[in-house]
Amino acid sequence: MGQIYIATAYDIPEMKCCTIYADKFHANCYTYSEPVVSIHYLLRQNPYNVMWGGQYVAMEDNLAHISCEHILLGISTYEDYESFESNNDNLQEKSYYDRVKFIDENSKKWDEMSESAVLSEATEYFDMDKTRSVKWSGYLVNHTQKLVIDLADYYEKSKFTVKDRTKERYGGAVKDVVAAIDPIPVLTDTGDGAQMAYLDGVYAISTEHLAGTWCGDLLQIVEVLDEVTKNYTLIDCCFADMWQKARHFFKAFGVNEDDLILTGELDENGNKKLYEAAALTFWGERRFVCHIKSKRKDGKVAMSGVAIEK
Repeated sequence: MGQIYIATAYDIPEMKCCTIYADKFHANCYTYSEPVVSIHYLLRQNPYNVMWGGQYVAMEDNLAHISCEHILLGISTYEDYESFESNNDNLQEKSYYDRVKFIDENSKKWDEMSESAVLSEATEYFDMDKTRSVKWSGYLVNHTQKLVIDLADYYEKSKFTVKDRTKERYGGAVKDVVAAIDPIPVLTDTGDGAQMAYLDGVYAISTEHLAGTWCGDLLQIVEVLDEVTKNYTLIDCCFADMWQKARHFFKAFGVNEDDLILTGELDENGNKKLYEAAALTFWGERRFVCHIKSKRKDGKVAMSGVAIEK
């Protein structure tokens, strides 16, 4: 069946939150996905603690590994006592039972914003009917860890091309849309779901090790860094599936004489750079870095990994 996610933005001092059904991780982690659009909109209005909360936190004693209060509060926006009782035997004997009670007590205190109202405002704010994307100007700020991500830089590294079929059922044309795996779902994942967005592998410059490291942190999106945030640490961040990115580069820049996909960049010697990707193990660890060979045959494109010669 797979883990179901709830995207939640929550204001701890005001005990106000917005919880948004996000289905399976890889279904709604993209720049055009409704949960992403809503969270981006909220963060452009005010700072919020953010969590892409998976329902597995209530199963198999997973709460034993979570003790941070602002993360427990995030869980309380979408889970309660019943969730844990139905998924864990002898709950009252568990070492984390006090955390379950904390979650349950706070689950009753939240003032919930209307999910549909926030989405409506966000859709208008980003003019989604035309743009099919959130904005990529400004900075994603983590006030908890004092970190910053340049959104335009992230998007340039992570973007890929996808077919937009939303109007196909009404006789409209299928269009190419440039999109990306959004950084917020991956960074704020409660655990292990993010890999579903890049299951086979990643673009070699991806920073998949950052997945889940911002879970429950206080985030904000700003156009300009102020006197406080300009002293935060600017970090590199990229999340890109190896095959999505390969198809994007293939379409944009083609291949060299050996049919290896190019990136459109030049190395220090002025030579065209080849695309590099890394396959992942079942546990999300990198296996090896390779180039991608691509050939057209009978109107179709076939791609395969090619080991990089040392």
